[in-house]
Amino acid sequence: MRYLLILILVFISSISYANKTIKHFIEGEKLFIANNFKDAKIFFERDIVFNNKNIKSYLYLSKIHQNLKNQIEEEKNLKTVLLLDPKNEEGLFLLSKMYLREGDFKLADKEFNLLKKVCKNFCNKLENLELQILKSKK
Repeated sequence: MRYLLILILVFISSISYANKTIKHFIEGEKLFIANNFKDAKIFFERDIVFNNKNIKSYLYLSKIHQNLKNQIEEEKNLKTVLLLDPKNEEGLFLLSKMYLREGDFKLADKEFNLLKKVCKNFCNKLENLELQILKSKK
């Protein structure tokens, strides 16, 4: 009986824990869509506290930092995405664009070439990015 009670309590607390992290992410996403980047940032950071492997939260944080013109944090979050999932197309795409925007054409080209190898969902965006990279080489 005692073990059953402990098992039930653990189960209930894990459900509560999962609900908190989902709520943080959903609220952050709503605020991001409303362009309320500073508040959205807080919710995505809270989500990461509960689930430090949520790639989507890191992607949103990188986009927030891009909008806030904080290239160091943008890059840090994109690299975390790629650390968790080295073939993440959106992470590779955004990192290529960031390097291109910042004038680091070699790194932009490196990330772009990796993206070309793993491309499934972002293939339609590659042509425009490739043109930008080719222009930067001239």
